[in-house]
Amino acid sequence: MNLLEQRYRFILKMLPAPYRAEREEEMVEAFLEGAGHACDEQNARPSWREVASIAALAIRSRLGGLGAAPRYRAIGDAVRLAALLGLGYQAVIGWITTAFSLRTLGYLPGQSLDITPDSQLPALVSIAKSLVWIVAFAALALGKMRAAKLLATLGLLYMLVMAGIDAVTWPRLVIDSGPQILATMVPVLALLTAYHPDAPVRRSLPMTALPLGLAALYIAISLPFTNTWGMTVMPDQPEVWVASWTELQGLTVAALLIAGLLCLMHNTKPAWRLGLAIVAAPMAVARSPLFLIDAEGPMQTLAITLIIQSAALLMLCLMLIIASLRVLPGPAVPLRGGR
Repeated sequence: MNLLEQRYRFILKMLPAPYRAEREEEMVEAFLEGAGHACDEQNARPSWREVASIAALAIRSRLGGLGAAPRYRAIGDAVRLAALLGLGYQAVIGWITTAFSLRTLGYLPGQSLDITPDSQLPALVSIAKSLVWIVAFAALALGKMRAAKLLATLGLLYMLVMAGIDAVTWPRLVIDSGPQILATMVPVLALLTAYHPDAPVRRSLPMTALPLGLAALYIAISLPFTNTWGMTVMPDQPEVWVASWTELQGLTVAALLIAGLLCLMHNTKPAWRLGLAIVAAPMAVARSPLFLIDAEGPMQTLAITLIIQSAALLMLCLMLIIASLRVLPGPAVPLRGGR
């Protein structure tokens, strides 16, 4: 065994053990044959293209789809569920932001124009950004994977660019916006990795309208408590405890806690438990009161509420992972040569 073969075998360790047991010798032979005379060169290495292809295959095989082993199929379904829930959450935010922007522009019935015509550009940009996430979720619900991935990536890139610009002008914003970026990045990465060609595709036209219904319900319920339409709830008012649970992220925390407890109490599939854990982890980080790190006085009321929510999500995430690992099918490692 020469040095190049050793390096190929080392890189192939990224693949799941069952896959390596069946295909490692065949893949090493193919790689060495493709390397040609490079096998005899001193300090020969696999090309970056080969490393990237093996890494992509490792992700695809570990996030199993149709025909995958039960363990990897469950993990793949969990990541796909996290992508669906995460993009749905962004679509709900998109509908709420669009409604608020339309109200600001004076396009909703019974509302007057709040800004001058020369100041309409930020609201229009906000609507365009929101529509990206709305259409991305709709594309995912309809099984249009390429469109969903493209739009979700564009939405994430826009968020990263704007965060970078804000960080240059005010570095403190990195701390404030970092958790929110993480909560957006996780479902986008889940979408890009778990929805591969072998992934099952489910199409549901009614699901495309679900974010709109949830957004309308949210506005109707939370309107008396939050500043959705420009109302103000000061940190030193008693309503801040209610507002911390009735604004969108607070309701999302409550929904995750209820769904997670139901999964733990009933014999649900491990994919549901893992999927909720994947969604709950970045939401716990996003809910941490990092922007209140220097808070004093009345602001501590809000900080305490956010700490409770973040700690509850982290505890739920740990419990879901432990419960999932107990029922997750074990990897079946075949003998070398497929015997």
